[in-house]
Amino acid sequence: MLYKNEKPQGYDDATFIKVPIKSIVCFSLTHLAFIDKLGALNSIKGLSGCDYVSNKMVINKIKNNEIKEIGSSQLINYELLIDLKPDLIMTFGIDETATNQLNKFKTLGLNVVLNSEYMENHPLGKAEWIKFVAAFYDKDSLAEIIYNNIESDYNKLIALTKNSETKPSVFVGMPWNGAWYLAGGKSFQAQLFNDAGANYLWSDNKETSSFIVDKEVIIEKALNADYWINLNAFNSVDEVTNVDSKLKAFKSVKTGNMYNNNLKVNTANGNDYWESGVINPHVVLADLIKIFHPNLIEHEFVYYKRLE
Repeated sequence: MLYKNEKPQGYDDATFIKVPIKSIVCFSLTHLAFIDKLGALNSIKGLSGCDYVSNKMVINKIKNNEIKEIGSSQLINYELLIDLKPDLIMTFGIDETATNQLNKFKTLGLNVVLNSEYMENHPLGKAEWIKFVAAFYDKDSLAEIIYNNIESDYNKLIALTKNSETKPSVFVGMPWNGAWYLAGGKSFQAQLFNDAGANYLWSDNKETSSFIVDKEVIIEKALNADYWINLNAFNSVDEVTNVDSKLKAFKSVKTGNMYNNNLKVNTANGNDYWESGVINPHVVLADLIKIFHPNLIEHEFVYYKRLE
């Protein structure tokens, strides 16, 4: 239960958090993207995955020891957490490991909340979690304005593709040990492709997350696809085709229509698409429209690049 001044009485089993919070520890880089948008980066005292951060201000704070690495969910530095004494720990996960961690945090007298933006199946649904984060900073009104602007920009972009005469076909991913991980037909990735005016070849699939398909099935179905998107961490056409010579036969390879979402990657392969992209779905969508319908938009890529 959040409160501003006097702590409410008569709620013996409730957890009370006084707002606005002054300090926080984050277990996901998407959390810092929300906090950055709210102008509250100075509140971050600890972070899981410091090596993978893309945000330049956060990187500087890590270098200056203002933000400390608190470890991964498998190996948390509990002593450091106690020393930091954050007003709030923001984490994620609903499995048994996460439950054990939550109980440990509570045993140590630390306030903890779960941010579940990663479970959303629509890009705007993910971005709307800024309202949840904002509540702890008492910045509800600001979050409302930020989200409304994002939603408006996103919907304006959708309108660009509504009357497009063409809907190019697209598939995703790369083979791994004979299998191929695809974005589910009901996932946020599939939603982005649809909103960008493309035909995702597995749009009829009912999965909300990734699913596995045999490599040979992909080769047969995606052979003549117009575009190949989101190729893991690959940076060139040669890197891709060296994995399997059969991939050279794809139409998207022959036409050069291969685009990956790793334009902004740091030395540890931390990808900003998975960090700030969560709060910038309108920018991701603009990138995709630039790929599928370059004549519809004037835009410089932010997250995507064409593989050469």
